[in-house]
Amino acid sequence: MLLRKWKSGDEEDLVKSGNDLDVSRFLKNSFPYPYTLRDAHRWIHFVNHVAKGYFMAIEVNKEVVGCVGVERQEDVFCKSAELGYWIGQKYWNRGIMTHVVKETVDYAFLHMNIVRLYANVFEGNIGSVKVLEKAGFVQEAVLKNAVYKNGNYLDQLIFAIIRR
Repeated sequence: MLLRKWKSGDEEDLVKSGNDLDVSRFLKNSFPYPYTLRDAHRWIHFVNHVAKGYFMAIEVNKEVVGCVGVERQEDVFCKSAELGYWIGQKYWNRGIMTHVVKETVDYAFLHMNIVRLYANVFEGNIGSVKVLEKAGFVQEAVLKNAVYKNGNYLDQLIFAIIRR
């Protein structure tokens, strides 16, 4: 497993892993389903030229299979950052994402001058809850009906880890 910067040429792998309703159902609508080559080109341009944060491709056996990112917040929240991630369904339940999240937490606290890293999880995303708990995150809140996804209202679970 390798974490690396996104590059031109990753688009087909990105579509292969990301164009999956089961992957997109727990992500923000900015990650559409179906996921197309056009979406992949936009993403790679965004993370390399626009985004304020740390966004890495997850590579397994020389294939991009997912993404992890940390986006610094602004204004009075400038010492906090949001963690986001996903991995193709073929790689679920293999411990890859737990390893990725732990490595990303270490990197973020070392290089981003933040004290708090948080992640938003949609109700029902049991796999993501397990990943965060194994990485040392603690659930801080449940926001009732805070998410409207695919015609359904879902609770938003907020997990965080504080720099020690």
